[in-house]
Amino acid sequence: MHLMILFARLFSWALVVTLMIGSMGVAHAQSTEPPQPDDQNVVAFERLGVTDQTLSGVFDGTRYLFNIPANWRLASGAQAQLDLSVFFPVGSAQQRLGGFLEARFNRVLIGTVELTQPGDRRVVFDIPDRALTPVRSDGRHEFEVALDNPTGCDVAPSERTAVVIRSTSRFVLPHTLAPLDTDLRNLPRPIFQGSFEPDQATIVIPDTPSISDLQAALTVAASFGRLTEGRLQIDLTTVQRLSPQARTGRHLILVGSHTGLAPLARNLDLPATLRENGFAAPGATPDDGILQMIVSPWNSERVVLVVSGASEAAVVKAARALSAVPVRINNRPNVAVVRDLPEAPADVALAIDQRLSDLGLEPRVIRDRTGTFDLKFTLPPGQQIDEGAYFDLTFNHAATVDFGQSSLSVGLNGIPIGSVRFSDETTRVTTSRITIPPSAARSGANVLTIQTNLAPRSLCTDVRNADLWATIWPESALHLPMKPATTEPRRTFNLSSYPLPFTLDPSLATTAFVVPQRAPAAWNAAALLAFQMGRQTRDAILQPLAVFADNVPADVRESYDLLVIGRPGALPILVELGDALPAPFDAGSDVPRSVDTPVVYRVPPDASVAYLQMVVAPWNPERVVVAALGSDDAGIEQATIMLIDPRQRARLTGTLAIVDPQQRVTLGNGRAVLTGSAPTPVATVTPVAVQPTQPTPQTVQPTPAPSRNASSNDSWLVPVVIIVAVIGASALILWRAPWRRPPGT
Repeated sequence: MHLMILFARLFSWALVVTLMIGSMGVAHAQSTEPPQPDDQNVVAFERLGVTDQTLSGVFDGTRYLFNIPANWRLASGAQAQLDLSVFFPVGSAQQRLGGFLEARFNRVLIGTVELTQPGDRRVVFDIPDRALTPVRSDGRHEFEVALDNPTGCDVAPSERTAVVIRSTSRFVLPHTLAPLDTDLRNLPRPIFQGSFEPDQATIVIPDTPSISDLQAALTVAASFGRLTEGRLQIDLTTVQRLSPQARTGRHLILVGSHTGLAPLARNLDLPATLRENGFAAPGATPDDGILQMIVSPWNSERVVLVVSGASEAAVVKAARALSAVPVRINNRPNVAVVRDLPEAPADVALAIDQRLSDLGLEPRVIRDRTGTFDLKFTLPPGQQIDEGAYFDLTFNHAATVDFGQSSLSVGLNGIPIGSVRFSDETTRVTTSRITIPPSAARSGANVLTIQTNLAPRSLCTDVRNADLWATIWPESALHLPMKPATTEPRRTFNLSSYPLPFTLDPSLATTAFVVPQRAPAAWNAAALLAFQMGRQTRDAILQPLAVFADNVPADVRESYDLLVIGRPGALPILVELGDALPAPFDAGSDVPRSVDTPVVYRVPPDASVAYLQMVVAPWNPERVVVAALGSDDAGIEQATIMLIDPRQRARLTGTLAIVDPQQRVTLGNGRAVLTGSAPTPVATVTPVAVQPTQPTPQTVQPTPAPSRNASSNDSWLVPVVIIVAVIGASALILWRAPWRRPPGT
């Protein structure tokens, strides 16, 4: 009887241990599960595009910058909830304070937390109403977390506290929704807001666009590429092909003639209403472009921008005006009438000697440890910098910086041209001369970059309170002796050079898009390419040209670099290029008759294949033709992606690339394309016939089975089973022991 009671107690104890261990394992799994933001007021740091941030050392910090959606109005009750992992050195005294974390929202201190225990924790900071107003000039909210661990000065770097701010941290931002602002002067906002919500827009053109409609659409795409620095997601479609999902879920930019846009525009309550002869804007003539923007009737969180006019010239004029923001409005903030634009970008001639104050620069104080700002200037066309050019940099800085680790550096058009080391002398206003090599400057737009690196004298200096600064004074001056440009040297290009040579002209005025007449997929690809080109330009009014493939005028061939897009069979100009192409096409065919590559794969006739080619234009050796082709719409899209995506474009090393259905990239014709005033003979290509050989079989490797994670949720069962087995065996041995048995058993 006693034995049974003992066994029952042992079994109960084992069961309790099992349940305790099991519950401990489950609790640990829950503590590492990231919180799922399921409330409309919650914004996880992951949505801001940030990863885990580690703070360590004596003084360290990180900063988060973000925009909120344009229709949000923040209300009381905001919080910052930080998921922290605190690490103390192994063997360190727990009594020693691990430091503090300070949190600031829009530069207002919202809380301090002591770091007294290692491990994971969530810290909540309440954000007062007075901190909800941005103080940055760009309107973004700023959240800063700083580690303050002065005791770390007394120990080795390996013995200092480290804090990881997890990306599962989040803001709680109660808000109300307000109507979107449709003031044209604020473009690209609200079409592009730069918040944690994706910015998406669809350009809508008439079902049967004229070449002017298409040219205007490509100009609009390039303008938004520039205005948003390539961060807007765009596509292009026609009125009839606009899906209900896109109409409701995306901003819409209607581009084209009033008659072509009428099926959509007649459903809009526009300030300049649609009439039989155009949009009725006060004082507008048929040759005036019309810009207007309203809140979308299909979704109050989206807008509709209309770029139109009563004539083809007016439509193009309205599109070009978008590259000259801020837009000048009419009698209402959401309507603009474009009367005139210069036919060519205005060239600003520089004096030989010019102070930065003449270029609009005021004293610039830099307080960040690393600061950069750009100064733009333009050289007259037909001129180039002569020997003896220099930049006199007038500056000074705080005496609290470490002279050995702090400096100013100067670059021109991305090329470093000089630097200045700090000293006691440079704490006073000083002028240092930086020589400008003539080859670093170029005709047209130039960018002078000044970068600072400010380091404190001691690692234990709190840079938040230290007076670290450097000032660039407008007395700084450029000395630019110029001379007439010599004959332009021959230039070398291949597909990896894209978007060169198209972006050599900042207005894209030497770029012509060649597309088929009835090819929405090619039009969309052209818009994506124009968008990316616009991202690479600045200042000038954008003027790309568009022509249909069956009518490319002789003056366009002579004066423009051509970007040919679409299915080869719909592009007669490819037949004219003939064997100048590495992969030439016969009339009406989407399959090349020969391919100048070392390896040729047999591809089924109905397969989706992408082709990229670059050649010198046979009608003008100073111009280039780039062809982005596809055997079907998917192939056109793939060719476009190869040009747009920098990672994929880096794989292009020659003047021919073919992407087959297995995503194999075949490169050919590694010879570079040379352009310039020197005559360039058209290269002849030896055709490589496609032999009807059997495709090489490829061995398919079996996918390895995933190994079981030893730290999975079931791993706690193993020690529990062992413990129960040991207890059971001990109980059995105890019961079987001779000294426990009664006599006679």
